[in-house]
Amino acid sequence: MYQSKNNSGVTVAMLRAFVCMSRNLNLSKTCAELGATRQTVRRHINDLEAIRGEKLFEVVDRQYHLTPEGKDSLGDAKSLLLQLDLWAGQSSLKKNSSHGLEKFQYTDENGLMFFSQQHSVSQVALRGLPLMRKAFVAWGNAETRIEHEQMELIRPYSLLYRMSPAGWVFVDVGSESAYAKWFGWAWSKSAIGKLMNEDDVGDEYNEFIAGAYSRIYEEGGVRLDHIYAYLAKDGGEPLPVTFQRLLLGCVFPDGTPGLSVLAIITDQVDIDAVKDIEPPDLPEHIVMDSLRDLT
Repeated sequence: MYQSKNNSGVTVAMLRAFVCMSRNLNLSKTCAELGATRQTVRRHINDLEAIRGEKLFEVVDRQYHLTPEGKDSLGDAKSLLLQLDLWAGQSSLKKNSSHGLEKFQYTDENGLMFFSQQHSVSQVALRGLPLMRKAFVAWGNAETRIEHEQMELIRPYSLLYRMSPAGWVFVDVGSESAYAKWFGWAWSKSAIGKLMNEDDVGDEYNEFIAGAYSRIYEEGGVRLDHIYAYLAKDGGEPLPVTFQRLLLGCVFPDGTPGLSVLAIITDQVDIDAVKDIEPPDLPEHIVMDSLRDLT
């Protein structure tokens, strides 16, 4: 057991040193990125380890490696830093809430703007797209069980995730899913078993895309979002696309939680921030509005 010798509080500098070192696993690169001395970075990490009472890194042959405890702590550290940056207005991700429903705006390094707006789940029943309404019913009839005949109806259109200590892992990608339609089936099939964040697009983008995943995953609930994003199609340049996304908390046969994500490519999105923006010209063959039968 690593004994704590420091009773002072965790600082932002400690968290930044930890997250930056976990990304680089190199002291010189971390110092250059943070604009700090080697002594300072080492002190921040040592102090954080002392406060937590556990080692976050181990050094083997002069190479830094995250310990199991470090891997388990990394997600929380990233989330804390992101929330602090949001509060300080230092993030390219903007977030606000209205009546308990979240709105996100993210600007990438090329100036492309992404938008997301959460909607009440009741909208699925009131005026949901046909595929989404049937998926919601199938999920309810399956009593959230992934391996159920009702869930089999929506598997071709959905993504299925399991959470690992390192992040979200693709368990299944439906051949008729929005993911497969946009990125291509060969690319989508190769994603199975990989981490969602392996493309290293940054914590803010990952929060924009998957920030709500953990809450639904842990609670076993449901969430509806309308999204305007730029995604690289078939390996080309990012193009604008709009879609509705339904998150469904599920359970694997062994009792562990999973997450089913149904995205429907459509121009029927209700996002306050894009009402004055020209909607994307979506190819007819990828629009999923009229999918009425889950067969």
